[in-house]
Amino acid sequence: MKKIEKYILFGLLTAGVYTACKPKDLLDKTETTTLNEQVVFSDSVRTFNFVTAIYSDVGLYNFQKRWGNGGSLAECADEGTSRLFGGTQPYVVVALSTTSANSTGPYSNVYDGGWKNIRRVNTFLKNIGKTPMAEEMKTQLKGEVRYLRAWYYWQMLQYFGGLPLIKDSIYSNTDNITQPRATYEACVDYLVSELDEAKAMLVETPMQQEQDYGRANQGMCMALKARILLYAASPLINSKPVYNTVSLNPAVEKVISYGNFDAARWQRALDACNDVINSGWYSLVEDNSNAQRPGDGFYKLFITRFNSEFIFPAMFGTNRAMESNYLPASRNGSVNSSPTYNYSKKFGTITGKPIATAPISEYDPAKPFVGRDPRFGYTYIFNGALWRTSNSSTRTPVWTHVGAPMDGFDVSLVYTGMFWRKFCNETSTGNAGTNTDRVMPLIRFGDILLMAAEALIELNRVEEGIDHIIAIRKRAGIKPGGDDRYGIPSGISQADARELLRNERAVELSYEDSRFWDVRRWKTAMQELNATMTRIKITKETNGSFTYEEVSLNKNPVHYFFEQNYFFPLPVSEIMKNPNMIQNPGY
Repeated sequence: MKKIEKYILFGLLTAGVYTACKPKDLLDKTETTTLNEQVVFSDSVRTFNFVTAIYSDVGLYNFQKRWGNGGSLAECADEGTSRLFGGTQPYVVVALSTTSANSTGPYSNVYDGGWKNIRRVNTFLKNIGKTPMAEEMKTQLKGEVRYLRAWYYWQMLQYFGGLPLIKDSIYSNTDNITQPRATYEACVDYLVSELDEAKAMLVETPMQQEQDYGRANQGMCMALKARILLYAASPLINSKPVYNTVSLNPAVEKVISYGNFDAARWQRALDACNDVINSGWYSLVEDNSNAQRPGDGFYKLFITRFNSEFIFPAMFGTNRAMESNYLPASRNGSVNSSPTYNYSKKFGTITGKPIATAPISEYDPAKPFVGRDPRFGYTYIFNGALWRTSNSSTRTPVWTHVGAPMDGFDVSLVYTGMFWRKFCNETSTGNAGTNTDRVMPLIRFGDILLMAAEALIELNRVEEGIDHIIAIRKRAGIKPGGDDRYGIPSGISQADARELLRNERAVELSYEDSRFWDVRRWKTAMQELNATMTRIKITKETNGSFTYEEVSLNKNPVHYFFEQNYFFPLPVSEIMKNPNMIQNPGY
């Protein structure tokens, strides 16, 4: 628990800029060694910058920034593989399930950063009354920081289960903290209450000024509440935990679950999703106007800073970050991650059918990149896909077959025959072309629709749930078919609809830090992540045609997942300092 105390003045020594109007200044900091609470909160500008510093970490542990160049949650699941494959790399530790309470590398940022920012919030709430600032602005900022406190608590709740609810407390280095971990239910109730109260202090989303884009508003509170309640309704939490291979301390049972199933939790999640949907503040970014580019809205979504779909964005200045991290070497990318072929098979056909059951007229294994769900082409760069070069804006093929220079299957031990395209701008390379004015979506409306669909299906209101999936598929550019069901069978059962929904999430939310958590909350990780990761070996024949063979990855091909991996361990140092901080099962 000393981690909770550790960051007494940290936030006072940091001031960032978190604006929409000057994105290039996003991570700028003003450092000083003379700031203290009295100095900071007696000045309105310093107070505002103090709040801005709390925002600066919201996207720090997401996407490519999680471990620098060493991987993300996608590589920890089954979506991709990192160029760094040593056994101590954080993503390798998680993917191979060698996680330990003594080695906190894969999760220390979330734990330490969570408490650091909660401390910042509590310091702000303690001192805001001293600041020479209009009461209306004080109220707004109070709402913002309470939203952010809920966000950081939620991040930790996902990783570890229930933690001490310190609320507004600020501990000193001399305090002897013996507060126990709160139950999962108590944590959810606290976060929901905080978000409801924060919402009442914040501006409605349509009324927010453009320069405040990215700062907390009512829609963010509603969306985070929906996500928390959906997770709480899911099988991992909405049940009595059962462990077959590790012992379960009865005292921890309700710290990591409700201890029973209650269908009403799905209804509560649905109600929260409907609050977002019915607000009318958000919509899918849809553009199917060009028959040659079906689903173009899905592509444009991720390279457009201001759009109707992003609810909670992590702010960045104009950049080529995604292009430089993920594009192939021929396009001056670092290829810090490559997609796995096994995951790409979740993407169906443009008619909405799974490739495993589609007729040969709709999917030919000898031509695996033809006729696919348009999101496939917006997520992956595959053999022959077109992309501009650093020297010319003219798009030319990217060749990934065996023997191809720079990007070929055999050029690197970690190449998979495909590269990431999602989030990348077609007019950019790793070092040339457009500097994209982009942000990264932490919560978006497409996810809310799929959350609502999931809750409806679990409540056995299947067709209502299917309507939301159809909206997602329509935006994706999938063909409606003669029955306007976008490849979804009529009269689909609840069980089949559940599997359909889960696959739809895997496709729509690929590489958005969703898959890692979805397979955990569904309690399917034991089946999904104990698997061999694959790549696609492409051979160019003498007549110019190509043959395809699915083979295992060269490095770390087999991923492992054990029962204890549904939650991360608390740092052993925390357990030793506070006897009431009981450890999670299996650690």
